[in-house]
Amino acid sequence: MSLYGYGGSEIYSQLRSLLADRKSARYTWILLILLVLAYILNNRIFGPQVGGYLGNYILPILMWSLIIGVIYLIPRVKKRGKPRMSKTLRWLALICAFINVLGMMLQGAIGGFGKSPYDHSWIGLLTNIATLGIGLIGIELARAWLINRYFTRQPVLGLTIVAIFFTIITTPLNKWTGISFNLMSAQFVGSDLCPAVGQSVLTTYLASLGGPIPAVLYRGTIILLERLSPVLPNSNWASQTLLGILAPIIGIILVRQIYSEEARENKGRTREEGIVSWLLTGLASILIIWFAMGVFTYAPRVILSGSMEPDIKIGDVVIIHKIEGKNAQVGDVILFPYQKDMKVTHRIITVSEEQGTKLFTTKGDANPEPDVDLVPADNVQGKVVTIIPKMGWLTLVFRDAVK
Repeated sequence: MSLYGYGGSEIYSQLRSLLADRKSARYTWILLILLVLAYILNNRIFGPQVGGYLGNYILPILMWSLIIGVIYLIPRVKKRGKPRMSKTLRWLALICAFINVLGMMLQGAIGGFGKSPYDHSWIGLLTNIATLGIGLIGIELARAWLINRYFTRQPVLGLTIVAIFFTIITTPLNKWTGISFNLMSAQFVGSDLCPAVGQSVLTTYLASLGGPIPAVLYRGTIILLERLSPVLPNSNWASQTLLGILAPIIGIILVRQIYSEEARENKGRTREEGIVSWLLTGLASILIIWFAMGVFTYAPRVILSGSMEPDIKIGDVVIIHKIEGKNAQVGDVILFPYQKDMKVTHRIITVSEEQGTKLFTTKGDANPEPDVDLVPADNVQGKVVTIIPKMGWLTLVFRDAVK
């Protein structure tokens, strides 16, 4: 009995000592282990093994409820943002969510919409929202705790580490295990992983400034509107990647700018500008690679000669839409190779056919005579759909400077 009493007293003393030490790293390890365990259980046990209503709904709700309870038991942390800015940050979170939704609508406008795969019955909606909601609250409480526990003085490092960690544990395990060096994996990285990282960075930024509430509002609004919508975008992976990355970048810039102005913060701005610069550089790099690979069916081209004046002048940028040459018509301004490495944009003035091959006679609007050589349909690389005046002047200046 005395041994039992001694053991109980010893455990109680250790527990009190643990709870009293607010700076102990044990809290962090407990939280990280719980998050990783929840990820494994969700992806390997609950759904795949148990299945049904119990495995897909009841057990995840209980698990995330336990994690939320643990987070409320461990020491609280102070958010980096000013308390008076809490309301502003919540509104900014909602605005960022609607920017993301607008990006999804643009994806649908580009590639069309398809029927939503989610259950839209009242029971299905309530069950899914309850399960996703409790998981979302648990994730964002943990995110806000971690980012504000360790990275208040190193926000950029914290954003990177925490955002990557939560991207990993919110991406289904089968996505990671199915990665290989093929087109499907490239599409996963572009259409799923890159937008997820962007959203995670923005969510972590909101959590660092305003705690879990702005983060929950941002991600929760996106999830809610996605689940309630009867249709979802059915666009190609290139547009999903572009718009999926662009929306969080716009959100980060918006939050940073408005928060800095409202809070009148000047200190530490250089560090935050660094992450924005890297994100913008990454986006520009992706665009350059895609244009070079021909991923998009639209591409810009700077006009270097005056053969198409007055409609198209030197220094204008034209947007070329890739088309099959057989679909080109009289009056179209087409892009085609001319002589060796040169490409020109001239207008089709007549169409003929020879031995089953469609041939185009082309002419520059400012030229007195048509081009000497006929253009086979197979040589047509696209047609001009938009003209942006004077946008290519900087390119011309640069070309002259390096000659």
